[in-house]
Amino acid sequence: MNMLTQGRKALIARLETIALGQGYQTTAGTNVKTGWFNEVVKASATGYPMIVVQMARGKAPESGPLAMKVFHGFSVIGAVDAGLDDYESAIEDLEQDLIQCLMPRNGVLPDWMPRGITGITIGAPEIFPPAEGLKAATVLVPVQLHTIVQELRHDRKN
Repeated sequence: MNMLTQGRKALIARLETIALGQGYQTTAGTNVKTGWFNEVVKASATGYPMIVVQMARGKAPESGPLAMKVFHGFSVIGAVDAGLDDYESAIEDLEQDLIQCLMPRNGVLPDWMPRGITGITIGAPEIFPPAEGLKAATVLVPVQLHTIVQELRHDRKN
């Protein structure tokens, strides 16, 4: 399995740890999906809270000796069904859970990532109220996994 796939699967597994018994505020880890958020919501019958891991744009790779550091991008989207009048507390609980779950530690490799993933960057969360037929409030957290992709070595004969 390639490093990009391993990183994505580790990210999903980490998000699945969000549960009340683990000290979090929500049970969103029991309902983690992948794909395009709008399509997942249409197809899902499992309800809320929900987390969707959607592939997103990363940043430009950085060159290194015989390798590249790739910043593999994801939108981690949390959703709660809380109505229009009082969604703020519910979505803030989920926002905090996502940040605590994925929080990078300076100078420390994430112990939940496979070897070859050297870090994680979390962008500024964006909160969206229920709107346009979607009764859920959502929070989008941009995430980039710092992944080392090594050069393929081919023996050349001249």
